[in-house]
Amino acid sequence: MNRRLAVFGLFNAAYFFSYFYRSANAVIAGDLSRELQLDAGQLGLLTSLFFATFAAIQLPMGVWLDRWGSRWVTPSLMFIGALGSFIFGSAHNLTFLAIGRALIGVGMAGVLMGSLKIFSQWFSLKRFATVSGSMVGIGALGALAAASPLAWLNAAIGWRAVFLVGGVATALVAA
Repeated sequence: MNRRLAVFGLFNAAYFFSYFYRSANAVIAGDLSRELQLDAGQLGLLTSLFFATFAAIQLPMGVWLDRWGSRWVTPSLMFIGALGSFIFGSAHNLTFLAIGRALIGVGMAGVLMGSLKIFSQWFSLKRFATVSGSMVGIGALGALAAASPLAWLNAAIGWRAVFLVGGVATALVAA
C-alpha cells in the first residue's frame, strides 16, 4: 500500500473516532441517567469535559507537534484517549465517568492538528487542501456513526461495551 495513502487512512480513522467520541454522549445520555442516576447538570458536565480538556491541551500540543511531530504526538495522545474510553466504559460513578471523558478529550485533542501538520509534510501544497478537506469530510462520518448506529449498538450490546470496543479500536489506530 502506498505509504501516503496509509498515513491518510490512519489519520482519517483517528478523526472518525474524535468525532464519534465528541457526539456519543447525546445518544447514551438516557442510559447514563438511568443507570447512574445522573441529572441534566451532571450530563452537561460530562459532555463539557471532552471539550474543556480538548481545548486545554491545544497550546502544549502545538509545541509538542513542533518538537516531536505528528508521528509521535498524535498516537501518544490517542492512547490516553483509549485509556479514557476504557475508564468511561467501566465507570460506576460520576467521578470515573468524568475522568474517562476528560481523558478522551485529551486523547482526541491532537488528531486534527496532528493530521494537518503531517499532511503539510507528506503532501504537496497543491494537494493539501484536497487531502485535509477529504479527511474532515470522511472523519465527520464519526458524528453520523454516533447517531443511529450508536443507538443500535447501545441497544444491542450496551454503552459500556461500545466504549470498551471503542477503546480497543482507538488503541489499534494509535498503534
